[in-house]
Amino acid sequence: MLAGGEQSRLETRQTAMLQAKMRDAQSTRSVRLGDLSPKGMLVVSDRPPSRGEFVDIIVAGHQLTGQVRWVQGRRFGLRMSERIDVHAIMSGKPPKKRIKGKKIEIENDPDKWPIEKVAGAYALLGVTAFATAYLLVNYFVL
Repeated sequence: MLAGGEQSRLETRQTAMLQAKMRDAQSTRSVRLGDLSPKGMLVVSDRPPSRGEFVDIIVAGHQLTGQVRWVQGRRFGLRMSERIDVHAIMSGKPPKKRIKGKKIEIENDPDKWPIEKVAGAYALLGVTAFATAYLLVNYFVL
């Protein structure tokens, strides 16, 4: 260990000033990437996620997933779930391979949903609650 509790790094980090989008459990928002390595990155956000939380980062057409390893003020460190191509991200090149799976929806923020979508969500929630109550009453009371 080095002074101040910092561990030595095996991978070289590239200093960056890249704008990106981050999706966590709270919402999707803009963030800034401070540095990158094949296994991690430094991210700056007005509302950083909690330590241990998994987040998705979208930068230069790349969709990346990582776990928050530490949080200090507005800055936090991510450990990536897969190695990333730092050179491609820094140069703005598209990813070499397509990631299979569900595409990240950047603008799926419930605070911005139209009233019809919100009403539909609450209606579905109400029907689910009513059905659950009905089943519980039939199971325990009758």
